[in-house]
Amino acid sequence: MHKALELRDYTLRRADGAALLQGVNLSLRPGELLALVGRSGSGKTLITRALTGLTSPQLHAQGQLLLDGERLDNAAPETLRAVRGARIGMLFQQPKRVLNPRLSIAAHLYEALGAFGPARRAAAARRIPELLAEAGLKDPHRVARMRPGQLSGGMAQRAMVAIALAADPDYLLADEPTASLDSVLKHEVLELLRSRQRERGLGVLLITHDLASVRSLADRIAVLEHGHLVESGPAAQLLGAPEHPATRELLDASLHPLPGTTPSTEAPVLEAQEVEGRYRGAKRADPALWPTTLTLHRGEVLGVVGQSGSGKSTFARLLAGLQKPSAGSVHRSHGAEEPNAVQLISQEPAASFDRRLTLRESLSAAVHRLPSAQANELIDRAVTRVGLDVALCDSRPGTCSGGQLQRMSIARALMAEPRVLICDESTSALDTVAQRHILDLLLQLRTELGLSLVIISHDMQVIGHMADSVAVFGQGRLLEHRPAAELFAAPQHEQTRALLAARQPVGAAG
Repeated sequence: MHKALELRDYTLRRADGAALLQGVNLSLRPGELLALVGRSGSGKTLITRALTGLTSPQLHAQGQLLLDGERLDNAAPETLRAVRGARIGMLFQQPKRVLNPRLSIAAHLYEALGAFGPARRAAAARRIPELLAEAGLKDPHRVARMRPGQLSGGMAQRAMVAIALAADPDYLLADEPTASLDSVLKHEVLELLRSRQRERGLGVLLITHDLASVRSLADRIAVLEHGHLVESGPAAQLLGAPEHPATRELLDASLHPLPGTTPSTEAPVLEAQEVEGRYRGAKRADPALWPTTLTLHRGEVLGVVGQSGSGKSTFARLLAGLQKPSAGSVHRSHGAEEPNAVQLISQEPAASFDRRLTLRESLSAAVHRLPSAQANELIDRAVTRVGLDVALCDSRPGTCSGGQLQRMSIARALMAEPRVLICDESTSALDTVAQRHILDLLLQLRTELGLSLVIISHDMQVIGHMADSVAVFGQGRLLEHRPAAELFAAPQHEQTRALLAARQPVGAAG
């Protein structure tokens, strides 16, 4: 019997006839890791929905979906439900959005194991700690009792791996499973997936926009562009001699460090002096950020890095004035004294726009005190400055790409005429091409407007491309702060060395 999970000549159309996927032929075999890459909006997530029979009933599908030679595209709903989890596992990008926040991790695993009777439940109770330990979670008994909201990003992703593999599926579809993780956790989760693939003979479809992370991990790579599968082949061959422009564009967008610069000697615009941040409502627990002293100069790009839970986002909120320090202070000067002079750009722009409103209506809220004509002129100027057509303002967020929404969020920040932009993981969810465009835009705005930038990222390639100086955080403490060129050449702290080492593709050392 031919074993594979396959799409054959698969087309997916909207009601108006527009094709979202066009004539896709894709096969995933047991024991191989197939990387599916492409820009945002290319159709990668639609592929996973097609492979699990979860496409919207409002879309019209043509072609075949086969599991080990048997048709699933015309299968009964109960057949598809039996296949999901048991034969085909799913691993999502943001597990905390997928998992039920009211249920413990153990409850999720009981369901994944089909433990609905007393005997099965007893066997599952013994198996659950083993599954969590196999996923690399320490103290699995404690984790089993926790709810998703109590887990860090890395712990939640590992728990999701345990849930996805609980029923020992033949195939695993992993949709951007490491996009929001720091480089160390990303490396660890990808190593975990590879080890499970080899140990179990698991077929893994890894959807990613990061070609660097799959360079030595994938057996094959398939490139998707505007719903078309434009190129596929063995990883080494495709990366060594890409044939299609879309593949070359993804490779060309890989970031390279800029020539090293030293911190600016210009006047400081932000000075954090022994600033401390505690979790809301916490009294005796360790602070999210221990007392930290750090200065941002006019025109400087400060890179802030660290693993998940290191205190980066707390530091950003304190600098932006969105969180009151529990000790110490943040001083603003040289043009940054006004409340709106420091603007924070978040990681998820889609969540910051009301999906019921047009983008112009959302942007208007930032200038609601101005006359309508003046407000619209300010909006049009900001939108044009970030490289977008003003006609896009009449769209709603759901019809825009991630890159477009991120540019819109930057435009909204620019409307306040800021002196400092704080970008908290602002490009981590974007494909490499869109990411490069946004980062280059920020550098351009820095030059044109004299902005100071704080770039918070778990991606050391982004920091190397952007930063004049780098601050490394770990467990709520500032571990080192030095010029970027010096830090990359000779990292002093072990956590800095770990972050830099994790830039290497998985398995590169071996």
